[in-house]
Amino acid sequence: MNWPDWFSRFRPARGAGRAPEASSDATAKQPEGSGSAAAENLFEAGRAACVAGDFDTAVRYLNAALKIKHDHAQAHYYLGLSHLNQNLPEDAADCFLLAMHFRPDFPEALHQLGLVARRRRDYGEAAAYFEKAIALAPEFAHAHNNLGYTLFIDLGEPERGAAHIEAALRLRPQDPDIRCNYCMVLAHRGLLDAELALCDDLLAAHPDLHEARLNRALAALKLGRFAEGWPDYEARKCAYGTYVARDFGFPEWRGEPLAGRSILVYAEQGLGDQIMFASCLPDLLQHAGRCIVECSSQLEKLFRRSFPTITVRAGEQTNRDSSWISGLGAIDYQVAIGSLPLHFRSDLSRFPHHRGYLRTDSERCAYWREQLEALGAGPKIGISWRGGAVSTRRELRSIPLEQWLPLVSQASCHFVSLQYSDNGEESGRFTREYGVPVHHWQHAIDDFDETAALIAGLDLVVSVQTAVAHLSGALGKPTWVLIPAVPEWRYLQTGDTMPWYPSVQLFRQQQDGWIPVIMRIVQRLSMRP
Repeated sequence: MNWPDWFSRFRPARGAGRAPEASSDATAKQPEGSGSAAAENLFEAGRAACVAGDFDTAVRYLNAALKIKHDHAQAHYYLGLSHLNQNLPEDAADCFLLAMHFRPDFPEALHQLGLVARRRRDYGEAAAYFEKAIALAPEFAHAHNNLGYTLFIDLGEPERGAAHIEAALRLRPQDPDIRCNYCMVLAHRGLLDAELALCDDLLAAHPDLHEARLNRALAALKLGRFAEGWPDYEARKCAYGTYVARDFGFPEWRGEPLAGRSILVYAEQGLGDQIMFASCLPDLLQHAGRCIVECSSQLEKLFRRSFPTITVRAGEQTNRDSSWISGLGAIDYQVAIGSLPLHFRSDLSRFPHHRGYLRTDSERCAYWREQLEALGAGPKIGISWRGGAVSTRRELRSIPLEQWLPLVSQASCHFVSLQYSDNGEESGRFTREYGVPVHHWQHAIDDFDETAALIAGLDLVVSVQTAVAHLSGALGKPTWVLIPAVPEWRYLQTGDTMPWYPSVQLFRQQQDGWIPVIMRIVQRLSMRP
């Protein structure tokens, strides 16, 4: 549920869906002539208008050409490009399909069909179209690039994706979008110095390439170079990703004095990110006269209790209705919660050694302690084994529950599911198959505040990279996190601790497979008093 290293950093080639350059005059008068010649003249005028960005004119000319010559594949193709740029993707897809019908060997049309499929999040279909385009044109660099991107980001096949991105780079070694996507490959392989050097080179030539700046930010942050990383991290606001631009009508706070001033902190990214960045709120409160915080509805109760001097309101990042602000009085500044570390976490010394900054409901904590004590003697350990979606590297962040068997079969311990995507079926099936109980309380999973109260009663939490790890760390609960060989930037590149949460210990994957990591945890568990 956290914002991943790469999701917003990499995108298909800029300008995808635009026509190639041409020198025709888009303002030419209506072509003269009759029959095929007239159709060709109309097509040329429509193509020129499309290239020049005058898509309404392009549509008129191209439709006129197709009335004369309905099987003009290029006219269908450029009509599709025009519709795509008019934000009519399905009309565009129809045009590209007609272009393919009249000219089966048309790799550019296949490529555009792939981009339309990606737009509607049909990633398997997108990959199939890109593959067909490459089969027709093996040196089609952008088809390789977009296939690589789709495999890497959307379909969870990073090695196959890397191969196509590398093929695109060989074909067009100076293309900035392909080079930007190659940063993804370097990051995946842990070659952060090479990634930083490539980003520096890209930004020297293309200062406004926001994806490269965000690449550089996340590489620097992963290396613990916070003073370098946070300024570049602001590029997330311009790069393709999960950040949603918000404008409540107030000046953006850039570090101005806040004494006697009020500031609105608005939500961004996932639950884990909001929890992590909320660790900066006490710092902000030391400077601001008044603070209003927007957060996910799942965090509202928790944040209100934890930050009683802050006005906390629930809000969805995609909801453009900001009328709720009108009753809050004057507000001087606004700031995204992910921008707070720029001002308060410039080096390791500025990360507080806290014992937890989130507070749970005392009555619900007492309730859950009773439930846990009823399980019997021995440590009560919460587990979360799956994190994210395919687009946020679920395949790297998840461990099949069966592989946890060496841990959860420890006879002296009681294990409790904290898996938010488990409705009891997975843990129940595991218990029936292996005879090892994994206790599950659905009402603790359905309500994040209830999850926090349950965690407060546990002795230990063991989790993959997911929001549960952030929640447990923010509560100050001893937490062991299983980290893949290619970690998220939040967990740094090396080390067994993370600066955000002093109670968290990291168990890093040293090679393929999770069993060695599980066995290290089993050994560590046996050493606990």
